[in-house]
Amino acid sequence: MNLFSAAVAIVAIMAIVSIAEKWIQSRRSAEALENSVEEALGELRERIETLERIVTDQRETLRRKFDEL
Repeated sequence: MNLFSAAVAIVAIMAIVSIAEKWIQSRRSAEALENSVEEALGELRERIETLERIVTDQRETLRRKFDEL
């Protein structure tokens, strides 16, 4: 193996490692984004349930709940 082929092999290995690192980082950031979206979705569902309860409750029950607060 001459010097030129060794240099080409080293550059190729470095390129492959760099590409693999970028791919792993992008996967991690995608997972983090997915987790934050899931959290936000859960919070929004809770808020919607609360609003639905307020809208559909009878007035008397609603007044009692406000008084309790």
